[in-house]
Amino acid sequence: MGITSNPAVENVLNVGRMAKTAAAANGFSRAKQTPSKTEGQSQFNMRQAMSLDPRIGKFLSKVSIRTHGSLAWQLSPASSSNFIDPLEIDSAVAGIVRDGFYVFNQRASAEQVTNLVNFAERIPSEARGAGTPLEIYPRSNPQVGRYDIHETQALQSPEVQDFATDPAMALIAQRYLGQPVIMDEVAFWWTTNKKAEDADLNAQLFHQDRDRLSFLKFFMYLTDVESETGPHVYVRGSHKKIPRALRADGRLTDAAVQSAGLGNNITELHGLAGTIMAVDTIGLHKGKTPVTTDRLALENEFATSLFGMDYETPTFDPTNLVRKRYSEMPWVLQRYRDSVVH
Repeated sequence: MGITSNPAVENVLNVGRMAKTAAAANGFSRAKQTPSKTEGQSQFNMRQAMSLDPRIGKFLSKVSIRTHGSLAWQLSPASSSNFIDPLEIDSAVAGIVRDGFYVFNQRASAEQVTNLVNFAERIPSEARGAGTPLEIYPRSNPQVGRYDIHETQALQSPEVQDFATDPAMALIAQRYLGQPVIMDEVAFWWTTNKKAEDADLNAQLFHQDRDRLSFLKFFMYLTDVESETGPHVYVRGSHKKIPRALRADGRLTDAAVQSAGLGNNITELHGLAGTIMAVDTIGLHKGKTPVTTDRLALENEFATSLFGMDYETPTFDPTNLVRKRYSEMPWVLQRYRDSVVH
């Protein structure tokens, strides 16, 4: 006989977990050296506490994460971005505040897109869920629904390094989150029309990201994306408010979101190759399973702390641009210190 959780009891437990999360995050941020990882129970407490309200993580971040002086706010000039028009920064911040996402008018150049696609076609990737060694993406005959290019491999591309360290994106994240940020993740992956039954594994059911307390993601489509080719789907406004029935950590079906009265807020984000968007993925979102052809996407994330999920410190050969940006914003790019300094 299964055990059914009592929502009232869970809420009480989550209030306690919220207090424990605040204490753990504060200790993490005050450590003389950034801890190499967050203890597993603290990760669980954080994820569960965020079931109270989608704004809890940002609140906990602001009361728990110690600001590390002016150096933490230091950025390269936003005008040096090769992806974002600085004139869109105000509109981007306002759009994310209002809707939970913003699609930029300026797209990556055709040359940037071509270079990234060509790179992704020849660099080894992981067939998600298959348990097989890294392999070149079999684009003509994929076997699973998603192929992930690991960050260490992805950073062999100068364009990925440029995207990952973009100062205009860091500025938007700073302004939106109201705190200094750290670039904490790069993701680069192919999504295919194979194995639609693996929608849970491939993040193709509605969910919230709870890997950090407070964060903002930037996505770039590297193939044309419309309704049949795997768009990012977002429930507009859910970064601020989610019905109580949908707040538990886990995956949600379209029917569950519809029955909660949010059907009119479900928004598919379409765009040509090179389209860039900023998304607060504490809101309900998913990737739609492609039907006709595959999709390639690149993503980075800026968070207010490395507290939360385990993080990487990848080894790679940095470009001169990344070296320059690291010298100008070492706090933001601290995960790359060992590769840049040594």
